[in-house]
Amino acid sequence: MTNPTGNCTQFGSCDNEIWAGGCCPASLKCTGLEASGNVCWSCGGTQPAALTTASESAGAAAEKMCTRLAAGGDFDYGCVLGASIMFYEAQRSGKLPAGNRIPWRGNAGLQDKAPNGASIVGGWYDAGDLTRFTFPAAFTVSTLALSFLEFKDAYAAAGQVDAMLATLKWGADWLNAARYAPDAFVAVTWKPGATVRESHLYWGRPEDLTGPAQVRALVSPQKGADLLAMGAAALAAVSVVFQERDPGYSQELLDTAQSLYLQATESSGLYSSSIPEVRGYYTSYSYIDDLAWAATWLALRMQDPEQLREAKFYYDQHWQVEGGGEGRRFDYNNMVQPTGYLLAKLDPSRKEEYSRPIRDVMALWLNAQSNITYTPKGLAWIDSWGNLRYVANQAFMGLLHGKLYPEQSRRATVYTCFARKQARLMLGEAGQGYVVGIGNSPPCRPHHRAASCLATPEQPCDCSAYFNTGCNPNTIYGALVGGPTKDDVFTDTRWNYEASEVALDWNAGFTGMMAGLASNGISWEQCKAAGMENGRGSISPNLNAAGRAAGMGLWWQLVLAAVAAWCGLAVMQQP
Repeated sequence: MTNPTGNCTQFGSCDNEIWAGGCCPASLKCTGLEASGNVCWSCGGTQPAALTTASESAGAAAEKMCTRLAAGGDFDYGCVLGASIMFYEAQRSGKLPAGNRIPWRGNAGLQDKAPNGASIVGGWYDAGDLTRFTFPAAFTVSTLALSFLEFKDAYAAAGQVDAMLATLKWGADWLNAARYAPDAFVAVTWKPGATVRESHLYWGRPEDLTGPAQVRALVSPQKGADLLAMGAAALAAVSVVFQERDPGYSQELLDTAQSLYLQATESSGLYSSSIPEVRGYYTSYSYIDDLAWAATWLALRMQDPEQLREAKFYYDQHWQVEGGGEGRRFDYNNMVQPTGYLLAKLDPSRKEEYSRPIRDVMALWLNAQSNITYTPKGLAWIDSWGNLRYVANQAFMGLLHGKLYPEQSRRATVYTCFARKQARLMLGEAGQGYVVGIGNSPPCRPHHRAASCLATPEQPCDCSAYFNTGCNPNTIYGALVGGPTKDDVFTDTRWNYEASEVALDWNAGFTGMMAGLASNGISWEQCKAAGMENGRGSISPNLNAAGRAAGMGLWWQLVLAAVAAWCGLAVMQQP
């Protein structure tokens, strides 16, 4: 019984309700609760100081999981890998399976339908909210699939193969359903009877939502090559994973992936220009890199030379037209590094060129260049919002690079020690941890609605849970929070969402990072012996001292692409 947007004086009756159940009963007076500029209205609420009901033990007890190993003094990354997968189970929407491991979650969104009436039950809630955004969800699926395929031994050693397969299938099944018509693809769903903004302001359990979710889809001829291609890449990636395990399912995903990809090639443009509801949440800034990502996964799955030619074409076009993207990080808006990694495997003759972006970006991180800095405790820092996702993503890329060049022992050591140091800091080596329920001194108040509310339906879940100063009553194990400021300041409060929120894409690279560390033979003791206890070894992006012309540096590629675009020379053509 909450309403986060209206003025209390407006609610003398239910005539002004913004969504079903939004009004206070006549017997209860509206009370405004406010902190850090975020206003939330609660019926009959009390002051935040009186709302503490959860015990600090929720965070303290979790410190026993995945702690530092005695031998070698490193953390148990296989354990952390398993916890990270559990995070995705806590994010599930739909009818939960019989083996559900999250006792405080129940079935939700069972009436969700596409505009044509087809069922779109399932998927994941995006972050600590009750929305499903397809773009980051698809990015998550393809990134998780990449880590599973490349670090299979780590998943097997940690006993996480079945859990990861179930996670990939859960995500792929919903993306497959989101392709509910030959020319349509769901872009976002949100709370019944609200706007997307109102849905984000609402504080409650997924299980308490009534009625089908609101849906916005991308329908031809709307532009949205990025969304369509990201979906195609995700389904093609999972199709690779299941190619031998379940050929029929693999083919079903491949068929949908090819359909999405074909529409993507005919829909040049940004999906956030066509779908206003996603702007400000998951705005997109490029799309040719997404076409390259999808085409590369399809080439891997199909082993088709023509499909590989298209992948190379879009990869080159991305540099020529979009200039290589933001150029300092890997995320859903910057797909150059993982695409180059796969292309390097598919075409060894251009391996050095395709893998060069990973080395160029790693050099920026290791040398603290391009406004990348380090906190006093040694955490890499690039952004105030969800910084640790970028750190984990880049560490994942560095660990992957070692698989391309196992003979480059010095480079592999430098990249691995960067990843190990950042992982140790995330898990609380310097005091504060940043993975919920895992490692030393983990955060216990992540910005997450379901985790903040008592599991019993009889207990109201509203803004009182948001402002509760105690730990969340439910621990969302394995969730990576945004992290501290560049001065190592971290406030473990729900309303500090830049630091304390969790999200699907934030854990995607983190999962790959943990898998890579769990299977990596370069130990923390070796990092210390090599003088890299701070995780920042020095190594050139060039594979040899002189460098090679084939591996043109990222900086020069950006410069030449910008000049070409300015001169009107870089005009995209279809392959």
